[in-house]
Amino acid sequence: MISRGPMPAAVGAVIYGTEGVGKTTFASKANGAVFIDTEGSTTHMDVARFDPPRSLEDVTTDIQYAAEHPDEIKTLVIDTVDSLEKLIFRAVCKEKGLTNIEDMGYGKGYVYAKQKMQALLEELDKVKAAGIHVILVCHSMIRKFELPDEMGSYDRYMLKLNEKNIAPLVKEWADLLLFVNYRTDIVTDSDGKTKKGKGGQKRIMYANHSACWDAKNRFGLPDEMPFEFDQVAHIFGKTEPRPVKVEQEKPAERVPAKAIVETGEKVPEPPKKSGKKKAEAPAERPESMKSDDPEKDALLEKLWGMMQASDVPDPLIVQGVVAEKEYYDIIVPIRDYEKDFISDVLIEAWAQVNDLCQTKIHDLPF
Repeated sequence: MISRGPMPAAVGAVIYGTEGVGKTTFASKANGAVFIDTEGSTTHMDVARFDPPRSLEDVTTDIQYAAEHPDEIKTLVIDTVDSLEKLIFRAVCKEKGLTNIEDMGYGKGYVYAKQKMQALLEELDKVKAAGIHVILVCHSMIRKFELPDEMGSYDRYMLKLNEKNIAPLVKEWADLLLFVNYRTDIVTDSDGKTKKGKGGQKRIMYANHSACWDAKNRFGLPDEMPFEFDQVAHIFGKTEPRPVKVEQEKPAERVPAKAIVETGEKVPEPPKKSGKKKAEAPAERPESMKSDDPEKDALLEKLWGMMQASDVPDPLIVQGVVAEKEYYDIIVPIRDYEKDFISDVLIEAWAQVNDLCQTKIHDLPF
């Protein structure tokens, strides 16, 4: 079925800005707002909230509850995402027996955290599918960007999240990304040299990208607006749940053998199993999975055995999966991967890696 025109779908919004600018108060004005308060921001506010979450599992449970109760919750607010990130890091450390997310080395801890954030955002998509708006509140941080060719540098406001793994996921997920700050005007004294900041009380929200901040919207909002909820209230209006279609295979119609015999038709024989694998793996390991380092070579041999057992015939398939997850470039052979990466990611998490490999094999045009 083809439909035209805008659909009254739920919105996923991210509001970030400096401390004390009023982000929590702003989010509380959304219709039917219920908070998952990860840092105690709403303690002195008259708002609806879940019990304070002590773990990532608590947050996941609250999100799942929201998705199942659209009659009770109209807008789900997580305040703040940077505190939620700490719960994610704590969950990774608990699972891996670490004291710090960076103890794994090579940034692998942050990659595990990225997977957990992705799973959480998928749960939030279910909340949106139920017709419930989602608002994520986050603090901002400043990073200095150096321009090439001696063009200078400038400060940029960013989400106060892990820049490589978590922040990009959150920004991509959002339908609406608003940056909030105080407006400060620079004035020059009568001597023509001394410059001072003036104002600093007027709050402005920015809805479009700038060299100095990330922002975006899909609703035709102006570049900047007063930081008042009525400026965007129309976006958080009435919604309709999105039906989830589940494609079911139609079972093959069975014809009784007696009926076939009576009509003179030949009873078809069941197909014989050929016993042939999907892809025949060569017995010998390819050069891209051999190493002069005996310890690494043992790991590569083990990984190759797992690939053969799973009908993954070519190391390039694994390299493609690794490249998609942004660990190594696809042209880097597996023998050049770090030993810890081969053992802790490829071998230890082979079940997940194999699932991705099988998807790639299925998509091959031959």
